[in-house]
Amino acid sequence: MKDQMKDYREAYQSLDFEKAQAILEKSDLKEDKKSSLLWHMEMGTVALSRQDEDNAIIHFQTSLDLIDKLYTKRLSSKAASLLINDASDQFYGASYERSYAHYFLAKAYYARFLKKGVKLDLQASRATILAWDTYFTELQRSATSKTLYHTDLMLKVFGGQIHEISDIKNDDQIALQLYKDAYKILDAEGGVFALFNKKNIEYTRSFEDNLKSGKGPDQKLYEKTHAYNDLKDFLQFKILSLTKEIRGGDYQNQVKALKPSKIVTNKVELGPANVVVVLEEGMIPQKVGKPFNFGIKGAVNSVSNPAAKTFIATVGTEFVTAFAMNKLGMIPERTANAGSFIFAHDVTKLAVQEAAVEFELPMIDNVPLVQRQEIFFLNEKGVVVHHSPLPVVSENGDIARIVLEEDVVARYVKTGTRVAVRHIVAIVAAMKVYQSLKQGNGDGDFLAKTAAMATYVGAAKGIAALEKADTRHWTTLPQALRMTEVKLPPGNYQVAIATYAGEMVPTAPAKILGNIQVSKSGKAIHHLRFQSL
Repeated sequence: MKDQMKDYREAYQSLDFEKAQAILEKSDLKEDKKSSLLWHMEMGTVALSRQDEDNAIIHFQTSLDLIDKLYTKRLSSKAASLLINDASDQFYGASYERSYAHYFLAKAYYARFLKKGVKLDLQASRATILAWDTYFTELQRSATSKTLYHTDLMLKVFGGQIHEISDIKNDDQIALQLYKDAYKILDAEGGVFALFNKKNIEYTRSFEDNLKSGKGPDQKLYEKTHAYNDLKDFLQFKILSLTKEIRGGDYQNQVKALKPSKIVTNKVELGPANVVVVLEEGMIPQKVGKPFNFGIKGAVNSVSNPAAKTFIATVGTEFVTAFAMNKLGMIPERTANAGSFIFAHDVTKLAVQEAAVEFELPMIDNVPLVQRQEIFFLNEKGVVVHHSPLPVVSENGDIARIVLEEDVVARYVKTGTRVAVRHIVAIVAAMKVYQSLKQGNGDGDFLAKTAAMATYVGAAKGIAALEKADTRHWTTLPQALRMTEVKLPPGNYQVAIATYAGEMVPTAPAKILGNIQVSKSGKAIHHLRFQSL
């Protein structure tokens, strides 16, 4: 399946959606009942990219139904049992994957509304936003420990846009509150992302440590970037423009509270914007298995094999660990970085002082920083009529990194103990071989050691095959989601972008992303995507 998914990802990345769907239809993923959720997520993504909104809605609605079913089952079952390897279990989806199934379903309903004009689809998109918010409420309620990913900027900002265009009374008020929520999130949780904070590692450790006592993060560690400022300006514009429109008497108070730049207030003075562009950029980095060590000494008491337990009781734990180190060479040599979480380091460092086994846990591959972009709008004559920074609302690669680093902490002891127990049973078998060959043969240490090593290596290979990290993931998720909003006269426009070179603001477009049509009927959301410049 691994090669099939690699081919599928490459086809999707090259925007050959027909080929991507064909690969997916023939892949082993389709027949793997334990990966049903992943199958529907990927099929929905391809269908939506092919502008097949009907099938996209079917697949993403099925995804949400499965998420409800599987998550309830997971909480009430023994899915986290010591005996179950994660890779052989159901694919439940990481919290960010379950979250973004809501975004894509809302997007699919809205796309069908634009195509067919059926108001029920617009209301279904709005209902999906409400379900998305409920998802995070349930996530916080059911989480065994506090998580940094307990809400999402994209939920607030995209949700606000959908509420603005829903034509339901008081939805503008809801939208305004969502934008205010997003502004607060940016100033708190935003600091854990390298995109927004130059000191995100230190900030994350402070944030994680303070979660235990209910305190907020140390704002002195939030060294804000251009990406932070771009998104801050966008959110301030949304808050001020909507406040001026629906709560005019409160406008000046908001200006005093937010202290916006002149660029923001000038944009507000132009009046309500009518063009929203959502740009899906790149593809999320791959989930990969990274090596960790776990000391066997601490896992001895978990051994349930009767013969192995008796043998260990006879010779002693210290003798078993000494044999593992001196005869089998089980000395930890490499350990993956546990991430930026302070308790991750506290947990994993315990394993590397003595005889240890190595095993894999899933983590996100290296997350490249997305670059600062300028968006351009060109009229039918090819003349640039507007350009401005294109803020990143959600950096999914970094979200995935944070979620999976937290997951490493949750899985480390359970998985490490399970793997270590299997290795201890194999070590005991190797010790028995060693002792039987060593007895009565004073010069037989080399042969005994060789035979013991062969016995252990054979068993270890089998354990390694069983204990591969579960690297199944929603591989076609965009790495980043950007959004902006402008006011344009009715007409046809090309949308383009260009990358900043340091502090230099691009003055001309570098890549045309697509065309949009601005009508007289009011605000509309336009979705575009690109892989790289």
